[in-house]
Amino acid sequence: MGRERSIAAIERFRVSCAEHSLVVAAFLGGSYAAGCARPDSDIDLYVVTMPEHYEMFIADRQRFIHSWGEPRELEDVWDFQGLGFDMTTFTMSDGVHGEVAYGTTTNFLTLHGGPHEVLVDKTNLLDGVTFPLL
Repeated sequence: MGRERSIAAIERFRVSCAEHSLVVAAFLGGSYAAGCARPDSDIDLYVVTMPEHYEMFIADRQRFIHSWGEPRELEDVWDFQGLGFDMTTFTMSDGVHGEVAYGTTTNFLTLHGGPHEVLVDKTNLLDGVTFPLL
């Protein structure tokens, strides 16, 4: 049951990213991208914007998250582990939990390591990209 809710949340996230004018690309990482998710696995989501649109997107991040779910808890993490990107951890009202990491077209390669699944790619930014394991 948890896996089905997570897959539905990933699809809602994908649709919201596709419709958002500031989102250039979005992808899925972690166990769902690797094909080994368990019912209790979290979801690892990534959003990429243009550098000049980043601050505007970040300022509106909560509304963006509400566009694809009903968050029960949100916690922002600025400059995650000194790697130069920000993220929001979330728990939705249906129990789906995970994080959304935010980056730009200039730093997106530092957002993630390992397998990924492209959800949205409006400019072919992610074509042929491999994220080395961190």
